[in-house]
Amino acid sequence: MKSLKFFLVFFTVFFLAGCAGSDCFISEDWDEPPASIAVIFTNPIVENMDDVADDLPEYVNSFSTWVTSEFKKYIEANVKSGKEGTKIGVDVVHYPSGRAGGPSSFVMHETELLLEEKDFFAGDNEHMAFPKADVYLIMDCITIKNVDASSSGVGLLGYIMHGGDLFFEATYAFYDGKTHERLGVGTLQASESYFFGVAKSTWEELMENAVEDIFEGTPVFK
Repeated sequence: MKSLKFFLVFFTVFFLAGCAGSDCFISEDWDEPPASIAVIFTNPIVENMDDVADDLPEYVNSFSTWVTSEFKKYIEANVKSGKEGTKIGVDVVHYPSGRAGGPSSFVMHETELLLEEKDFFAGDNEHMAFPKADVYLIMDCITIKNVDASSSGVGLLGYIMHGGDLFFEATYAFYDGKTHERLGVGTLQASESYFFGVAKSTWEELMENAVEDIFEGTPVFK
């Protein structure tokens, strides 16, 4: 069984093209921009909600709403035009809001990397209430954490010179909306540095970095 899993991982890596930014692989066959894309993401875990309370107080109890709007904003700002010259349509859905009942996260299997093709669509599809799209971006295991310089043992000078970093980590995969074949898969660790303390702009720039890293190497962005 272990040898089979190793073969599947090797097979996946060998036949998928790599991209920079995050640890990901995009299929070489995916070379046309879709007419529409839907982003489905599970509940983000914020390790220090005090940062949210300080910088995004209106979203303390609805952080996923803010993530939804930020994803949509930065994706729409960068998408290519489709074959007929129209911009790619973008939908962003927080799961399980797009579903009636069920677990609050996707089954990622032992690899936690959405390795098997069509994994996402093998569930209880009759309860899915997601928008129709040519391509789906499925995001899971989202964690946002703040690592300040003082916790790295660099002392006061280091903290003054470099306050710390805000990280956005996740696993994700792209799927063809019609065939459900996997178009790409990856793990993300986007970051944004700050001085003295985290600000609202730090959060916004982190989300922009995360979006750019995820879509780098795909035919979706300009």
